[in-house]
Amino acid sequence: MALEYALFENHLTSDPEDYMAVIQNVQSKTREDVIDLMISRGSTVTKAEALSTLEEYAVALVQLVQDGHAVNTPLFNVQPSIKGVFHGDDESFNPSSHAVRINVSPGVRLREAAKTISLKKVMGASPHPDPLYLDDLGSGTRNEQLTPGNIAQLKGSRLKFDASDPEQGVFLTSETNTVLKVSTVSRNKPAQIDFLVPTLPPGEYQLTVRNKQKSNELRSGTLKASLQRV
Repeated sequence: MALEYALFENHLTSDPEDYMAVIQNVQSKTREDVIDLMISRGSTVTKAEALSTLEEYAVALVQLVQDGHAVNTPLFNVQPSIKGVFHGDDESFNPSSHAVRINVSPGVRLREAAKTISLKKVMGASPHPDPLYLDDLGSGTRNEQLTPGNIAQLKGSRLKFDASDPEQGVFLTSETNTVLKVSTVSRNKPAQIDFLVPTLPPGEYQLTVRNKQKSNELRSGTLKASLQRV
């Protein structure tokens, strides 16, 4: 298998010809997946034995870190650090303004493995608004109803839009394909939009968010649930 990547315009530089690689279609694997692969390769260790050994390994590693040690292994390196500003050399650690951080970096074997990963360039899908659920405060329901004259809270990711652009915003589409743009928005953030549910005829509606994010391309994302105006 190959590691897939796509190129997107790099908005962090001033050169319009600069692009950056973004990894695509990555599947996350768990500890159990690692053990299953190990056993499938002919290991005589049982899954229960492997789980027990890894748990003991994890307990010992955590104990070393809690004792203030750095831990270096062939797979990864663990290094504790302290975050925060100390005002003078007589100030001591204060949990309200300082924090211990655990920094993890790849070890020798993972750094060598990175050199052998097969790569495949693919066409990347532009990120779209992703509305996940809508809380209708008037009815106290989620992903079910719309109550005109009451506040609804839409949550998800990449939701924020430019309110000055008439093409962008929150739109409600009826069963007859009549599209109504929400006009009153009290909160417009990437993870949440709060809006006043407008006057609507009874029926079923689809909610769509349209925005342009970092480009001039209009993108849209539709809530998977149908909403009922009762």
